[in-house]
Amino acid sequence: VVHAALADVLGRPVEAGRPFYELGVGSVEIVALRARLEEALGRPVPQPALFAHPTVDTLAAHLAAAGPAPAPEAASRPADRRVAVVGMAARFPGAADVDEFWAALLAGVESVRTFTPQELAAAGVPDHLARDPGYVAASGVLDDVAGFDAGFFGISPREAELLDPQHRLFLETCQHALEDAGCPGEAAGRRIGVFAGGGMNLYPHHTYLRHQLPQAVASADPATAIGAALGNQPDFLATRVAYRLGLTGPAVTVQTACSTSLVAVHLAARALLAGDADVAVAGAVAVHVPQVTGYRHTPGSILSASGRCRPFDAAADGTVGGNGVAAVVLKPLDRALADGDRIHAVLLGSAVNNDGAGKVGWTAPGVPGQVDVVRRALRDAGVPAASIGYVEAHGTGTALGDPVEHHALAEAYAPARAFLGSVKANIGHLDSCAGMAGLIKAVLAVRSGRVPPQINFARPNPALGLAGGPFTVTTAAVDWPASGVPRR
Repeated sequence: VVHAALADVLGRPVEAGRPFYELGVGSVEIVALRARLEEALGRPVPQPALFAHPTVDTLAAHLAAAGPAPAPEAASRPADRRVAVVGMAARFPGAADVDEFWAALLAGVESVRTFTPQELAAAGVPDHLARDPGYVAASGVLDDVAGFDAGFFGISPREAELLDPQHRLFLETCQHALEDAGCPGEAAGRRIGVFAGGGMNLYPHHTYLRHQLPQAVASADPATAIGAALGNQPDFLATRVAYRLGLTGPAVTVQTACSTSLVAVHLAARALLAGDADVAVAGAVAVHVPQVTGYRHTPGSILSASGRCRPFDAAADGTVGGNGVAAVVLKPLDRALADGDRIHAVLLGSAVNNDGAGKVGWTAPGVPGQVDVVRRALRDAGVPAASIGYVEAHGTGTALGDPVEHHALAEAYAPARAFLGSVKANIGHLDSCAGMAGLIKAVLAVRSGRVPPQINFARPNPALGLAGGPFTVTTAAVDWPASGVPRR
């Protein structure tokens, strides 16, 4: 009845599973559809029902059901506060998936590319800029950022054109992560949340909106202008995933610059423990376009003059930007064990704080805040610092950042004897996705019992004082030392 009524209103065949608005149903058509349904069924059809059940299939099921839907059971908070990582998906420079990423890390591959003059010219970089002695033509790039299976997600060609590659890639990556977790969609009684962020702040002027959609931005057509905003602003990243994948848990966009993805993981874990969701996807994306680009080095800036990131090394002169997208799927550990899930690793605890005014400048790192947040995370996990065997650092390779971070880590992990590493040497600084790359690296190290080599490390930065401290930086892949505690 519903299918025939809607086809009659629109004057053409309709897809039963496609949302009304995507079929061209507006306010006028809603009124006409409601009238036809009331006439065919011989009973009132509340107008809100057409918004609450916005496809032919869901509206038909609602109208055929007898009585109201049962109220959901009250959520119970788990006694076990451990959270399992049950799924992962990623695309990083030089790696199309997590397995390729791990193989490259173990092999000590540097995936940051230096572009040739021909590549720069083809990408539209002005010749005078490319030949500037201070211009650094380096970045970590992804393969095929333009490729997107819009039809798989029910996205029209026009909407796909207006979508920033960051939104496209993150949607695909969430789908892959959920497939890796064995739960590609929601089932009865299982709510999946999304916690995510996006943005490339190291190259703020290299955006899809600016370079590919200037006409859409300036369009006098409100639908086009709004479509461009919805497809490019980070505010809509998480909710688009929830809508396209049919996920009914919280959909929260997180924007905290370089810490975005790890804050997303923290919030996702808290949502699981609070009963706000049964499963959570947490991740981030950072993609600047055009990818073939560079920057004019400025002394004292965060960006490297040499185009190489050398965390903890005496020759370190800054970081290099890179593109990436990644997501993990989280579930309470007791639930994951009961469901027989494959468990990549277990999150024992986490913490978030802020330095406040206790540092030399707003964008500068601070020691007390970093020490505090590490200690809070250890307390939340219920484990001693001495039990930690590997620390994945932020490790930007900057003159200020590395010494401050190492000082804080050395104080917080003073009793430990741990390996120290930073994935930025391999793939660059992935901005809002940086923490996700480090997390997945740490998960793979814990899961496999192997510690990858720290590349671009030849001589310790004397400002760090590595000698005599709790950390070892290994330049060769090694087995995780056997001990009486789980790998952490």
